[in-house]
Amino acid sequence: KIICTLGPASDRPDAIRNLIEAGMDVARLNFSHGAHEEHARRLESVRAASRELGKAVGILQDLCGPKVRTGEGGPASVLNGETVRLAPGTHGTDDTLAVDYERLTHSVAEGDRILLSDGAIELRVESVERDAVLCRVEHGGPLRSRMGVNLPSGKLELAAITEKDKADLEVGLEAGVDFVALSFVRSARDIAALRELCAAASPPPRLVAKIETPAAVEEIEEIARAADGVMVARGDLGVELPPAVVPPIQKHIIDTCRTLRRPVVVATEMLQSMVHASRPTRAEASDVANAVFDGADAMMLSAETAVGEDPALACRTMARIITEAEASPYAVPRPSPPSGKPPASIAKAACAIAQEIGARCIVALTQTGHTGRLISCA
Repeated sequence: KIICTLGPASDRPDAIRNLIEAGMDVARLNFSHGAHEEHARRLESVRAASRELGKAVGILQDLCGPKVRTGEGGPASVLNGETVRLAPGTHGTDDTLAVDYERLTHSVAEGDRILLSDGAIELRVESVERDAVLCRVEHGGPLRSRMGVNLPSGKLELAAITEKDKADLEVGLEAGVDFVALSFVRSARDIAALRELCAAASPPPRLVAKIETPAAVEEIEEIARAADGVMVARGDLGVELPPAVVPPIQKHIIDTCRTLRRPVVVATEMLQSMVHASRPTRAEASDVANAVFDGADAMMLSAETAVGEDPALACRTMARIITEAEASPYAVPRPSPPSGKPPASIAKAACAIAQEIGARCIVALTQTGHTGRLISCA
């Protein structure tokens, strides 16, 4: 399946229709950006186009989670070797970069790294004052408002579900979103807390745990058991950890989810060059295909469809790569491990019979969708 992030480049009704025709299965509403009114308009456009085209398209509400970001204003850029001042707040000055985290000075120490913009800018803490942090710029670059800030994750003093998340979730539940993704999950308790907040919805949405921190990787089995699905969110994961270890971690998460029969999504920079280019790089095409070979259930486009120059082309390209990968001999499904439960065994037997007789499809009679999900992961 293909998840497409909606944004300024794809929030017109015709653009959303084009995405559905190109292969979008789920529309992602990223609540880290945009107002409630914008997301409501996009959601209604997806529902209308879905009905018109006769194709079911899910809605995924992606909650911001305890993400630290820069405020408005501040320096336009920082250069290697410069000293830059970081202070808690929402508005910076010519010499101070605002960070929307009140406990900033309590959560870093001399020598810590602070990364901005998915690691493109790297700072090193030189000293911590009462109301600010002074940093040396090790890798500089241009700055902008609302840039992501990665602090040492083990020292963050933030709740997994923020007050903003709760307000956003209320809007999403009222609108009837199908999935809710929680960012920066650290333990199964975070998913349990989110499930409690969603319990009153009818029907409650399915919950997706975004794996973005070392703590989440260590707790992946418990988190996957608690969630309805898992997302390998490689953006922040590749900032929190050395990039070289992310590929094996991705495979480990996919294998864990297959064992536990949990859908797993691979996300971030799948076709990043297509934000501007009309074709992906060979490496990006291989990345998408290898996620199919590994057994991922879905892949997500982010900037490619939210702010890219041709969202439908990016989606159509991903669909073509997935189709070719699935048709190749390298995409032979690996049998899922035995569950020891009769429903799962019956689903697996149905798949074996279908393969043996060359059936084109399996019809599952189900009231809740559970039978279909068992068959899909058999």
